[in-house]
Amino acid sequence: MVGTAQGSTGACQNTSSNYYTAPAVCGSVNLTDSNATAIIGCENIGYSTGTAKKFIYGTRYRIGDRVFKYIRAGAAVVPGKGGQNNGAYSGVTGGNVTARAIGDIWVDILLDSTTGGATWFGAKNNMVGGFYSQPDTTSPQFRIITGHEKGANAATIKVYLDGPITRTMIAASFTEIAQNPYRDLRHALGTGVSVLAVPTTVIASGSYGWGQTWGPCWLNPELPVADTANWRTVVFMEGGGIRGFDDAIAEAGHQVAGFVIDKTSGDNPPFIFLQISPF
Repeated sequence: MVGTAQGSTGACQNTSSNYYTAPAVCGSVNLTDSNATAIIGCENIGYSTGTAKKFIYGTRYRIGDRVFKYIRAGAAVVPGKGGQNNGAYSGVTGGNVTARAIGDIWVDILLDSTTGGATWFGAKNNMVGGFYSQPDTTSPQFRIITGHEKGANAATIKVYLDGPITRTMIAASFTEIAQNPYRDLRHALGTGVSVLAVPTTVIASGSYGWGQTWGPCWLNPELPVADTANWRTVVFMEGGGIRGFDDAIAEAGHQVAGFVIDKTSGDNPPFIFLQISPF
């Protein structure tokens, strides 16, 4: 039993019939420009971490019921707690510099403080997997960023989209841009953030690794959960830990994390079926 990553060219496995090794992938899996050639040998995924970026943020890996995404830690993160998205979005008046015709697959963006500037777009393809939209009351357009040039502040660059423009865009039209939601995960960010993944290992600030988004998972409870008969749902709280939904009803807000897997008659069950993203 060996898992394979979506888009992989093969898998490496232990040939013993008594156990299976940690899943591994050979070849390329949604590689970034800096890894345009195939990875030499096998890249253990699901639990690895490092300082070199090897995959596009959000690259998906699945084994059985469990789903993992490739993430970056904006600050140190640990297993057992939800990693919260610290990425912002920007609404930009005049962000689309030049007019675009139906069928075009790119837009021209002026890099300044309103578009994230060189912080977001200073490295080529740093914003891949981010979002681009042009809100409109009659024909709004929403696309995923698939590539872009690099540029300094005050530069105009091309940003490539995952589909063609379906209506004419006039120059200087209002646009919205958001970073890839797996690019900057942290703990204890307080209010106004959502959990995108649960780190599978300790990931240092600025390093890369994997976060689980679906399936059987261990999460650290802030308060006893499943200590009330028939309450099975658990939710994420501000610090990234979980509480039972029955304990969180009176809170100002919460995000559904999943449900308790095992039969319980007491509290603090160890295993949760995580329900963030199965895809």
